[in-house]
Amino acid sequence: MDKREALLIINKLGSTGTPPEIGIEEFTIGLDKYLKVVDSEYLNGILKNYHLSSFKIVIGNYGGGKTHFLYSIRNLAFKNNYVVAYVALNPTECPFDKLELVYKQVINNIQIPAPDNDIMTPPITGIEAFIEHWYNSVKEKINHIDAINDYLNVLKGVESISFLNAVKSAFFNIASDNYEEFQAVLQYLKAEDISKDIKARYRISERVDKSTAFRMIRSLIQWLHLIGYNGVIFLFDEAERGISMSSSKDKRKALDNLRQIVDECGNSRLPGAMFFYAIPDENLLLEGSGGVYEALKQRLRSVFSQVNPLGVKINLEELGIAPEDFLISLGQKLVSIFETAYSFKLDKDKAQALIEHIADESAKAFAYDISYRRLFVVSLIETLQRVRNEPDSLQSILTSSKETQKIIKTTGKKLETQTKQEVTDSEF
Repeated sequence: MDKREALLIINKLGSTGTPPEIGIEEFTIGLDKYLKVVDSEYLNGILKNYHLSSFKIVIGNYGGGKTHFLYSIRNLAFKNNYVVAYVALNPTECPFDKLELVYKQVINNIQIPAPDNDIMTPPITGIEAFIEHWYNSVKEKINHIDAINDYLNVLKGVESISFLNAVKSAFFNIASDNYEEFQAVLQYLKAEDISKDIKARYRISERVDKSTAFRMIRSLIQWLHLIGYNGVIFLFDEAERGISMSSSKDKRKALDNLRQIVDECGNSRLPGAMFFYAIPDENLLLEGSGGVYEALKQRLRSVFSQVNPLGVKINLEELGIAPEDFLISLGQKLVSIFETAYSFKLDKDKAQALIEHIADESAKAFAYDISYRRLFVVSLIETLQRVRNEPDSLQSILTSSKETQKIIKTTGKKLETQTKQEVTDSEF
């Protein structure tokens, strides 16, 4: 890890306690038991070799590591030739009861790693960049019009003919340097309105709406499998403080959509697809009575583990590590990253004492349902910044619980303010 990456990690973690998109392997604790099973049983197992599909529900409270876990899955998927779609669900732009909006976010957020494999280079994101990359990766083999047509004609077996015609037409237009037509076809793939002329010219007859959205998601999966990817990993991240459905009617519809996805997994229509649906509390999702609630409870009951890789539920609160031991291991990694970021060196014994001191106070603290993990991360980094600028302050911090409690209390208030603002922003 170089100084630039270390600075990026520390700045992101120190400001919000949320993980950056890069470098999370440098401070991952306790997730190996889940990640190894996902890698061996799914990414290099039934998805890749048998073109099957799977669904998992991920449970972790606010600051409890959901996003960190999803980013870890994303990085594993990248290494194994999978396309990834990370979608943050929320009541305004992307509620799960409206699959047409979910599709739109998926198509705008599909990702593959940048070709140079530099972790500091942002991944290729969105359908426009993706199709450009698709063309660039094969253009040397299809350097004349007949070869382009032959290549596209081989692509068959996608459920929505309109979707397949659209991706073929987008490819053909970029290969023909017809950027204006390329953009026109992309509008359809992005679920935006297109003219009758475009529909007629490219044989697009199907609308993207609530009745066709899941069909379009299936078609996306099938197309990506056809062009050489092992599959698609969907990372659906529900709001930290609730779920993306604003009414009981919306919730029932969203749960029915979720049940439909769970039931589709395992059949041949979703080759190489895996869905991770992350929520802060399963009771928020499953509390209620009626057929759809009971149907989902039955499907989501089993627990995922090394012993039972077919289980559905991944609980990030049950890593098998005592809270304080978890924080101490995490703190050791964060101190090392901090030292790299600022070319700053702490005495090893004093650094360990500082970590244990803040870990003990963080594990006992409570702040607006903010995870002790997030509270610890931000408090530790803030303390390290203080010690870097005022070296003499270290001794007083180590010998005074009041001093540490004050730091944690200030951190908690800051995170509470950020959290409440996030809730307000998501509701309006």
